Amino acid sequence: MGKLIKTLYSKTTASMQHSFIREILRVTTGVPGMISFAGGLPSPASFPKELLKGLFSEVLDKEGDDVLQYGASDGDPVFKQIIKDFEEVPSLPDDEIMITVGSTNGIYYFTRTLIDPGDIIICEAPTFPGSLTAMESCDARLVGVEIDEYGMMPDSLRETLERLIKKGEKVKFIYAIPEFQNPTGRTMDLNRRRAIIEIAMEFEIPILEDQPYRELRFEGERIITLWELARTEFNNPKLVTIVKSFSKILGPGLRLGFAAGPPEIMVPMVKWAQKITVSPDCVTQRAAARFIEQGHMHKHIQYIIDLYRPRRDAMIKGLETYMPDNVKWTNPEGGMFVWVTFDETFDTDELFNRAVENKVAFIPGSKFYPDGKIKKNELRLNFSYSNEEQILEGIHRLASLL
Repeated sequence: MGKLIKTLYSKTTASMQHSFIREILRVTTGVPGMISFAGGLPSPASFPKELLKGLFSEVLDKEGDDVLQYGASDGDPVFKQIIKDFEEVPSLPDDEIMITVGSTNGIYYFTRTLIDPGDIIICEAPTFPGSLTAMESCDARLVGVEIDEYGMMPDSLRETLERLIKKGEKVKFIYAIPEFQNPTGRTMDLNRRRAIIEIAMEFEIPILEDQPYRELRFEGERIITLWELARTEFNNPKLVTIVKSFSKILGPGLRLGFAAGPPEIMVPMVKWAQKITVSPDCVTQRAAARFIEQGHMHKHIQYIIDLYRPRRDAMIKGLETYMPDNVKWTNPEGGMFVWVTFDETFDTDELFNRAVENKVAFIPGSKFYPDGKIKKNELRLNFSYSNEEQILEGIHRLASLL
């Protein structure tokens, strides 16, 4: 195991961060006694298997002639309308929403639409490397802006934009995960959302809002999305495009999500979909539509919240019980992740090898930064996959290595 992990580390350039995480999942899965906090994996207990089994059968029996044909590249019109009703925007025009093969698919199409080779995307630092990989595949250059407990820092964003524009760089959009951010678990507060929108409007730079965890709120008040805030309070419906996913609710294997934004962006995104995926899976779209339509979604989301909240609590309890006083961590109001910060001299890349040998896995924080912004004294822990007993034992194993 140790030799293999060293090999993985030798490959972790910025463009291979996401591949590194996938490899860690591969080499730690199925290892006897391993407790893994590494992946962003939903609990299999959260998958509504019986309901979906019945719905897929029902859809094929009653609507098979329709859903087994080629589908529309922008998505099943039945599913689109049900999503609009569920999101409480029933009058949203059809050309402002498209169904995607997961949210990363939408991120890719958005990037393809706006980016020419060498153009710059502003992102949070740290952020989700899967999105960075999709953007880099479009030959974008990524520039990170530091975040604090309230989200992307407006002063840093403004300074970064001014510096890049002064140099003649082309900044095409700002990418943010405002809710229970991956990897930190932090949530951008309302004042910070307003500040980011104001800066984006000032510099005339669009925003891509990634919201895969929004429904998984355990406590606290729900905050208006950047997408809705720009459309209502700022009267600017063209500024923000939002992408959302059903991966953390129904199961990532379904590969289902959607994007909503101005027609000027959505129409070319659909053209990219025509070239690459032809259409999202028609049977899955209709089964998910019936899942929502029959009233299962709200109850299922509450079930997941009740499943994950005690796991989050167990992780915080374990950190409070076992970690030294100089270690800090986030206490997320929802989502799937806790972000741990050590003294600046500490190296979680080195800790990783020792941890895996002791049958506990995590992702080092350095894997979540774009080039030039790497910090090595942080790590991400996932609490959704393991049960409370495993979480307490895993945190104890990790703390004992310090």
